Amino acid sequence: MSFDELISRQDLLAGLPAKRTNTLLFLIERQTARLAAQSRVEFSLTDSAERDRQVAFLEAFALGKSPALRPTIQHLERFAPQWSVLVPDNPTLKAALLNAFCQKYNFTKQLVPNIRAALDCDQLAIEQAYQRLYQKPIAVAFASQVSPKERLSWIAAASIQKVESLPPFWIASLVTIALGLPQAFLALPIAVAELGPLPSVAFLIVLGTINILTMVCMAESIARSGDFLSGKTFIKQLATNYLGKAGSLILSVAVGIRVFLIALACYIGLSATMASFTSLPASLWASLLFFLGLYILSRKSLNLTIGVTILLAGLNVSLLLFLTVLSFGHWQLVNVLYVNWAFFDGSAFNLQIFHQVFGVTLMLYFGHVYVGECAKVVLPKDPSATSLIWGSIAGTAFLTFLFCLWVLAVNGAIAPQILAAQTGTVLEPLAQQNGPIVKVVGAILITFLLGMAWFRSSSLLVNLAREWIPNQPQSILTLPRQQGRLILRTRDRYNLCSIGLTYLELADGQPTFDLNIQLKGNIHRVEIKVAKSWDIKELIPKLSDLNLDDVDLKIEIQSVSEEYVCLKVISAMAIAYEGALERTRDEDKTAHKQKSQKAIAQHTWAYLLEQRQFLLSITPLFLVFLLTEGLFFSGQQSFTSVLGFAGVLGNSLVGGIFPVLLLASSRQKGEILPGIVFKLLNSPWLLASIYSFSLFTLLLHGLFIWQNPLARIAALGITVLSLAATLVMWRTGAFMSRTVIELQENKQQGGQTFFKITAGGQPKTAQVRLGYADGEENYQAASVEIPSLSSLRYAIFQLPSKQSEELRVWAHSNHPNGDSESLPALLEVNRENRKMQFDLKLFGGKVLLPLINGKYCLKLEFPAA
Repeated sequence: MSFDELISRQDLLAGLPAKRTNTLLFLIERQTARLAAQSRVEFSLTDSAERDRQVAFLEAFALGKSPALRPTIQHLERFAPQWSVLVPDNPTLKAALLNAFCQKYNFTKQLVPNIRAALDCDQLAIEQAYQRLYQKPIAVAFASQVSPKERLSWIAAASIQKVESLPPFWIASLVTIALGLPQAFLALPIAVAELGPLPSVAFLIVLGTINILTMVCMAESIARSGDFLSGKTFIKQLATNYLGKAGSLILSVAVGIRVFLIALACYIGLSATMASFTSLPASLWASLLFFLGLYILSRKSLNLTIGVTILLAGLNVSLLLFLTVLSFGHWQLVNVLYVNWAFFDGSAFNLQIFHQVFGVTLMLYFGHVYVGECAKVVLPKDPSATSLIWGSIAGTAFLTFLFCLWVLAVNGAIAPQILAAQTGTVLEPLAQQNGPIVKVVGAILITFLLGMAWFRSSSLLVNLAREWIPNQPQSILTLPRQQGRLILRTRDRYNLCSIGLTYLELADGQPTFDLNIQLKGNIHRVEIKVAKSWDIKELIPKLSDLNLDDVDLKIEIQSVSEEYVCLKVISAMAIAYEGALERTRDEDKTAHKQKSQKAIAQHTWAYLLEQRQFLLSITPLFLVFLLTEGLFFSGQQSFTSVLGFAGVLGNSLVGGIFPVLLLASSRQKGEILPGIVFKLLNSPWLLASIYSFSLFTLLLHGLFIWQNPLARIAALGITVLSLAATLVMWRTGAFMSRTVIELQENKQQGGQTFFKITAGGQPKTAQVRLGYADGEENYQAASVEIPSLSSLRYAIFQLPSKQSEELRVWAHSNHPNGDSESLPALLEVNRENRKMQFDLKLFGGKVLLPLINGKYCLKLEFPAA
C-alpha cells in the first residue's frame, strides 16, 4: 500500500482522533528518514545536503507532495529505539500503529524485534487491544513469509548493522581505512620505481608518521567541538568556527584543487585501464564515465552508509592483498635491492623523480577531511573521543603498513624500467606478468577502489561548485497561524543577523506577520502586512538606525487562509523552521483550490531552477572531462603525474598546514576537553616543523622541481596564499582565547542539566548567580548543575577578561532520540556602558561575539514554564 493510500495529507493536517495512528506513523517515518539520511556518508564539506533535505521536506508539505525521503522497513527496524520515544504509552494506539505498519510493509514477526519492543507487542495489554480493535489475534498481523528479494534486503541490512554496532575504536579504525584508502595506491609503485623499493619504504614510514600526527591534530580539534558532538556541523563549519573566513577559504581552495585533479586522475586511470582490458579506446571509456557520473549525481542514488563503506573497503583491501601475494610469487632480489644512487651521489640527477615521489606519496594520505564523517558515528558512542583519536592512529598506521607491503611486493616483482614507463595504473604490467586473473581482479578493483574515488571526488567537486556559485535560493513554505516560525540566518562566522517570521492572522484579506529582526546586538520587532509580495528593504525608511542594505529577504504570498499562509521565500540566508506543521481540513481544501491554479507554473519554475543550479554545479566536472579527452588525443595522459600534482598542491594544505592550524585554534576555542591529549603535540616546535615541512614541499616544487610554468605558478601561489591566510587568521583572532558558556539540558533518563564554562579550552571558574522561582543561589565554579530548568528564571555570569577574546553562548537540549534543539532564552551582554541583547532561538541557540579587554556581565533570561 502506498503512502498516499494509507494516509492522505488532508487527514494528517486535520488532526482528528481517528487519524492519530496515521499521524504518528507519518512522524515516525519522517524521523526515521532523517536518521537514515544522517547515517550516510556525505561527500561534502558543509551541511548543505542536510539543509537541502530540511527545506525539501517543508516544500513538500507546502505543495502537498510526499516527502522525497521514504524509509524502508529495514530503516524502521534499525532506528526503532530512536523513534520509540514518539509513541505514547497507550495500548490501543500501539496496537493500531502495529496494524498500520503491517498494512504498509511486509515482514515476519522474527524480522522486527526492535519494532516489537518499541510497540510492546509481546505484552498482554497490546495483544488484547489488537484483538479488540481488529477481531483477530495479533500473531496473524505479521506476514507468514517474505520474498527472496526482501530476505536478501534483510540479510544485507543485518550485515551492515552488525558492522556499525562494533565498538567505537574499531569503527574509528575501519572508517579511517575505508575513507582513507587511496586511489594513489594504483600509482605508488610507478611513482617510486626510479627511487627503489627500500628507500621508498623508508620514505613512506617517515611520511606516515607525520600524517599520523596530523590525523591526531584533526581528531582532537573535532573532539573539542561541541557542535560535532551534537552532529550539527561539517568540516567547513568547523574551520569557520575556529579559523574564520580565512581558514574556510584555505580549506575550500585546497580541497577544490585536490578533488579537481583527483577526478582527472580517476578519469585517466579508469579509462586507460579499462581500455587495456577491452577493445574500446580510452577516450570512449572517458565519455561513458562522464555520462554515468552525470546520471548518478542527478539521481543522487549512490548514498553509502558507514557500514557499506566499510564492507566495500574490506573487499578492496582483500583484492589488493591478493595481488600482493601474486606479486611476491615473482620476486627478484635484483629488483628489491635496486636503489637509484643519483639521490645520493648527485650524478645524472633527475628532478622529475622528486615530482612523482613527493606528489603520489602525499596523495596516499587524504583522510583528514573525512575524520568528521568518522566523528559523527564514533562520538555519540564515545563522547570522550578517545576511540576517535586512537582509531585514527590505528587506521593510518595500518594504511602505512599496507603501502609499504605493496611497494615491496610490486616493485620487487617488476623491473623499475617497466614500471617507470607506465602512463596508466600498475594493474597493466601486473596483468602482463600474472595472466588473465589480474584482469578479472583488476576490473573489480578498478570498479570499487578507483570507481569510488571517482564518485567521491565528483560529488565533492559538484558540492563545492554549488557553494561557490552565487545564487538566490527560493523555497515555497507553509506557516501555520501562531504555531511555527520561519528563521533566516546569515552564514558568517559572527552571524549577528537573524530574522524570525511568524504568521499572526488574516486582517482585511491580507496576512499579518510578526517580524523579529536581530542585528548586531539589537532586537527589533515589527508587524507587517503583505498583499502579494514584500521586500525587507521596505523597512529602511522606518528603521533608519538599522543597516538593512546588506540583508536580502523577499516573500511572495502563494495562498492564505485564517489558519495558514503558503509563501515563497527568496533569500540567500540559511532557512530553518521551528514549530508544528498542522492545520484543519477545511483550510487545507481551500489551500488546494487556491494552489491548483498556480501548481503547474510553480512546479515547472522550481524544476527549472533546480536544473539550472545542477547544470552550473557540474561545470567543473565538464572541464575535467574535456581536459581528459584532450590529454588522450594528445597522448600526454599520465595517471601518476596528475596524482603527483594533486598531492603537492592539495594535500600539503589539507594534510599538513590545515590540521596544525586547526589544532592550535581549537585548544584556545574548544568547549570540550578530550579524554586523551598527546603531550607531544603540545610542543610548538613540532607543530611549526610540520607546518614548515608542508610549505617547504610547495616551495621546493615551485622553485626547482616542476618545469611547467603554470604548475610552478600554482605551487608558489598556494604558498603565498597559505602564508597570507595564516597571517589574516592571526590578526583576526583565530588563535585568541574563547570563553564558552554552555547550558545543556539532557532529557535522557538520568541525564543532568548544567551550566559549563570553559576558556582557552580549559574549565574556567566564574561568579554565577542563578535565580529560581523561589529564590537565588550563588556559586564560584566552572560547572553548575541545574536541578530544575523549568523553575530557572535567569543566570548571571561575572566574567573578567584579561586579554582580547571571544565569547560564545550556547543553550541547547539533547533528546533521547539524538536530536539537539535550541532552548528559548534571552541573552544580555553588558560591558561598561554598552548593552547587547540576543534572542537565542533566532540563532539556533548559539551566539558568537568578539570581545575586547575588560570585565563584562552576562545574563540569560528564561521564560516561565
